Amino acid sequence: MNSLETLLAQGQVAQARAEAEKLLAKNPNHRDALVVMAKLALVENKVPQAEGLLAKAEAQGATAETGLVRANIAAQKGQLDAALKAYQGVLAADPNRAEAWFGKGMMLIKQDKAPQALEALSQAAKLAPQNPVFRYRLGQVQLEAGKTDAGLATLREVLTLAPRFVPAYLSLSHALAAEEKLVDARRVLEQGLKAVPNQPRMLASVTVLSMALRDLRTSYQAASALAAQRPKDADAQANLAQLMLARGQIEQARHLCQTMASLGVASESLKMAEATCYESQEPPAYDKAITAYEQGMGLAPDGWRAANNLGQLLLRVPAEPANANLPRAVTVLEEAVRRAPDRPEPLLNLALAQARLGQEQKAKELVQKVLAMPLAEDTDLHEEAVRLSQALTKA
Repeated sequence: MNSLETLLAQGQVAQARAEAEKLLAKNPNHRDALVVMAKLALVENKVPQAEGLLAKAEAQGATAETGLVRANIAAQKGQLDAALKAYQGVLAADPNRAEAWFGKGMMLIKQDKAPQALEALSQAAKLAPQNPVFRYRLGQVQLEAGKTDAGLATLREVLTLAPRFVPAYLSLSHALAAEEKLVDARRVLEQGLKAVPNQPRMLASVTVLSMALRDLRTSYQAASALAAQRPKDADAQANLAQLMLARGQIEQARHLCQTMASLGVASESLKMAEATCYESQEPPAYDKAITAYEQGMGLAPDGWRAANNLGQLLLRVPAEPANANLPRAVTVLEEAVRRAPDRPEPLLNLALAQARLGQEQKAKELVQKVLAMPLAEDTDLHEEAVRLSQALTKA
């Protein structure tokens, strides 16, 4: 490995660029410098520039380094077969080239050839045992291939090698959560946050896991830290507002939503939190809640949650006569179903609305669609659908 490649391998990109530019100023055909500049152009997604630099380098004779860049260019252009052939060409000349094994593995996984990909990535990790990226991708592919124990072990090895490697914490946590080891999953993220304090993606994942574990205190702490770090991020602020509501902090949540609105920060989730604040007032400000839900629907033309919640609100708002809001509730819930036809929540709410309107046949058809979905039988939603179906059968 020449000195320029050593600088790149050490992550000293600016110095590698400066040294390459100096060499090219003295000799425009300096092959090593051309290769490094081509690699840097690829990182910046400047493919035509990379191809031009590589052509000048190749004119002086192909090497393993030029072969790798040629393969990387093909890969970046989506030419998987050409990239794979180029990586194999490098390996034919140098079987111990870890980068070529890694590139070959990545191309194979994109071609859905998991066994061959695992073999190639394992070889890359073996040849470059201190490279966390190679080992990380091996762990991911092991998990994708159903080799869960091996994948978990590999990801833990990555964290031993590189304690600040954020993607490995996230992947390991997600894999543990998928195995329903939620406490272990959260511990991994907490370990990661000690190594990389206030990392946004890990904070967000801790919030979700803590909520799943019913640990509202930890969820709130993580959400607060994320919101403070991203003061104009609508999702982060909405998440905090929802947790405030869960803790009964209605006024704080309303103030947060109004502050975001004054800053021009808006989202469906923020408007839903705002609507909940209005409905939680004493007496409830139903008109303001309805307006907030309507605004949420407008902010997310493909979102179904605000429409579903508005339909539910219309079903429970006191009115004279009692069914005055039912037609509008049906219209809104039909829109929610249109936006998300595969979601059981709006279908069930629409069935309830139709039943209250006396449209029993429509309600039966809707509730049967819900019951035909793969819902766990011990969920509130499934149980409510069963109760409605039984009531309609007796009617």
